[in-house]
Amino acid sequence: MAATPLASVASNARDTVQTLFAFISAQGQGDYLGERVSQLQHTLQAATLAQKSGADEETILGALLHDVGRFIPAADRMPAMIAADGTYVGKASHEVLGERYLRQLGFSETICQLVGAHVMAKRYLTAVDKGYYEGLSRSSKRTLEFQGGIFNDAQVKAAQQDPLLEAKLAVRRWDDQAKDPHMQTPELSQFEDMAVKSLLNSRSHIELHGRKYKLPSKPTVAICVDGFDPEYLEKGITDGVLPNLAALTQSGFHAMAKCAMPSFTNPNNVAIITGVPVSDHGISGNYFLDRETGKEEMITDDSMLIGSTILEMMSKRGVRVAAVTAKDKLRKILSHGLDSAICFSAEKAAGCSAKGNRIADVEFWLGQKQPSQYSGELSLFVMDAGIKLLEEDRADLFYLTLSDCLFAAHRYIQHKYAPGSKESNEFLLALDKRIGRLVELGADVAVTGDHGMSDKCNANGSPNVLFLEDALVEKWGSGKARVICPITDPFVRHHGALGSFVRVYVNNKDDIDGMVQYCKTLPQVEVAMPVEEAAAKLELRADREGDIVVISRKHAVIGSRAEEHNLSSVCEHRLRSHGGLSEQDVPLIISRPARDGAKDSSRQWRNFDIFDLLLNH
Repeated sequence: MAATPLASVASNARDTVQTLFAFISAQGQGDYLGERVSQLQHTLQAATLAQKSGADEETILGALLHDVGRFIPAADRMPAMIAADGTYVGKASHEVLGERYLRQLGFSETICQLVGAHVMAKRYLTAVDKGYYEGLSRSSKRTLEFQGGIFNDAQVKAAQQDPLLEAKLAVRRWDDQAKDPHMQTPELSQFEDMAVKSLLNSRSHIELHGRKYKLPSKPTVAICVDGFDPEYLEKGITDGVLPNLAALTQSGFHAMAKCAMPSFTNPNNVAIITGVPVSDHGISGNYFLDRETGKEEMITDDSMLIGSTILEMMSKRGVRVAAVTAKDKLRKILSHGLDSAICFSAEKAAGCSAKGNRIADVEFWLGQKQPSQYSGELSLFVMDAGIKLLEEDRADLFYLTLSDCLFAAHRYIQHKYAPGSKESNEFLLALDKRIGRLVELGADVAVTGDHGMSDKCNANGSPNVLFLEDALVEKWGSGKARVICPITDPFVRHHGALGSFVRVYVNNKDDIDGMVQYCKTLPQVEVAMPVEEAAAKLELRADREGDIVVISRKHAVIGSRAEEHNLSSVCEHRLRSHGGLSEQDVPLIISRPARDGAKDSSRQWRNFDIFDLLLNH
């Protein structure tokens, strides 16, 4: 039994159909290419003929909408078809335009194909039915010349393989017959409920990067905890500071998942909202070298994102989306396509506006001042905002993504404090309380991490750092290679821009193999690979990597040149960082038991499966 759609989804579907029908009504009063009926009469007659023949609702709607490409605003940009005598005979490719438009709106593939094929069907019928051409009106014969003409034998055979061929031919015949000035038809509005029902059915899911996601039927919350290493969960449960998460691991769903590589914040948050790794979505870190300009660039927006996001596609289906982030740099990426959704960061909460964020006066609304960007309150602000939005019924689908920080000493929890420390436990206790409140409010809640975290120090407590570019200069000389640390961002005080994954850009390609082999000999290095191998094994995009990928061992980090890294704040505490294979493990938890095979023990869950788990299982 299909779930009842959310009120916002149902309302959006009806608004979509009413807008579509308004286009048809506005344009349909005009002449229909010299026929004795108006365009609107022709449209309604085709649908009425389909109804009288006993056709199913998708076919009726295909007949009703077969000329929609003539009505929509984009039709004005299509070239006109002008006969040799100067007569206007219609818009070129209106059937292709109509099919694309209906597909964008979310109508079923059957309806879209029926609309897109009525010209194809005309060309087919003129080839297989000798009397068909003679029965065409003068206008239809003229447009046939512009539409490719009669099918040849090969085209006929190809068309006969189409399982929808008979329905397409039926729509075509009704199109031909729908030119009777005396025929009585229902009003266009009589077809509205049918169209809304069909649209809701076809909009019951979205598809992105080859994965399908059902639309939520109740409030649904995905939480990404920055640096959520499994050890924090295990120790927190043992210490009794995570009672709600402990309960969820027992009564809900709990598995160990792998994050995307590199195990950094940006690539994994984008992986979560797209459902795919870096190889598909394209955001590979915070920092990169632009090969064309030779400049080192920071990723600060969605310009390098490939494709759409789950949040954007859900929003376009009428799902009320709220995306709240701790850091504004991430908000600028996650806001991709969220024109009508609530989307803001705790870091810039004071500057939110109804136009830019779909919410204003956030400090007053939430009763809290904008926190410091280096504080634990930044993440708790995100959680409190999510709770209040849910309490006020302002969203259906939530993405809450946190930062790994604590107000005390203005330093980041997971980058500074080990599991079980007082500071870590205080933060986790506050986080757990808020997760419990979301569950209490009736939402399905899932929690995962963007990456894990590892201690990166020597036995004496000093950071275990390999300055790789310095090492390459010592062996090959200056200017031979540039090492880029993609963990670099404006907030480097907690890790000194030292992570476990770096890119090496080599000036002379003949040096690549030698440099790879040399890197493998260094004690801090776990993996060194040329870019093609790294892209294949680690699900990366070769066109957005360096020539060599180097990954450190669990208890080491890699920098570029020593002079580029400020270690003054790092040396005040044991360095904890991420980016490598050692930091891929993160928890994946949902507040209810999973369904439909999700407990398959052979499945390797990924953190970017969180929306699949929430919506499909």
